[in-house]
Amino acid sequence: MAPSRPLRKNEPPSGVVATATRTMRILCCLNRDLASNIALNLLLPSLDGHDVRVGLSDRVGSVNSPTAEAPDRRELRVAEQSLPNEVLFPLIERAGLPDNGGRYRTFAEIERYRGIRVAPLLNPNTPAGLQAVRGFAPDLILTIRYGAILQAPVISIPRLGVLNLHSGLLPDYRGVLATFRALLAGDSEIGCTLHYIADGTIDTGPIVEVVRMAVAPAQSLLWHILALYPLGIRLISAALSKLNRGETLATTAQVATEGGYYTYPTTDEWADFKRRGWATLRASDLHDVFRRYGPFEARVK
Repeated sequence: MAPSRPLRKNEPPSGVVATATRTMRILCCLNRDLASNIALNLLLPSLDGHDVRVGLSDRVGSVNSPTAEAPDRRELRVAEQSLPNEVLFPLIERAGLPDNGGRYRTFAEIERYRGIRVAPLLNPNTPAGLQAVRGFAPDLILTIRYGAILQAPVISIPRLGVLNLHSGLLPDYRGVLATFRALLAGDSEIGCTLHYIADGTIDTGPIVEVVRMAVAPAQSLLWHILALYPLGIRLISAALSKLNRGETLATTAQVATEGGYYTYPTTDEWADFKRRGWATLRASDLHDVFRRYGPFEARVK
């Protein structure tokens, strides 16, 4: 089948109607970090019966030098990437824990136990990356925290389009660390948005659905970030069910002049965040998450 034409800005893939079928080919594009792994674990039941592959990026955004990176951003990066990828996940895999269905699995365990191929896909816009995506010929691409901005040749491949789960309320908070921006602004609610990626712009595509949760002032930034993914995965699961039944997802176009785009916070913005009483993370946040991967019982205060 020839790829469909690239979508125009804010145009959902309504020209192609999903065919009711028992199996979809789904490419999940994620970042190699803690939140992405949790999201994938939560999504696994909804992926049953489909032909799934996972492509991983190594980071989101540019890499700062140690002297330029804000200490709080470094703390968050270590918690989200360094500790899981360099310490927790290797320990879990060496321990050979049983696949009892009651715990989160590492990326390698998902490949081993579930038979889902998990491989690096640092940039699908390159010739090699584009060839890999075309070789799989996905019906649908799902992106969650993915580190590359998809361009028209990639977007045109899946007949059901590209769905992105953005961990922020659109159009108010486009870009990275939307949860940080909402907390800094004093919002009483945070949320995440399921939307189509229609072109190479960031977080501007038609919105499928939004979910919100109340801010918990006693909790940290990391706690709020991770708390969004169970809610967001429900949006994806509902969308997959509709697409598998041959339904077209209803969407609402974003207004380009509304909202704002945000990059990583500056050192001054992190300082303002702390002055407002927010913690970036707490040891108990990591304990509560890490214990889901294995038999960790001693509680960290």
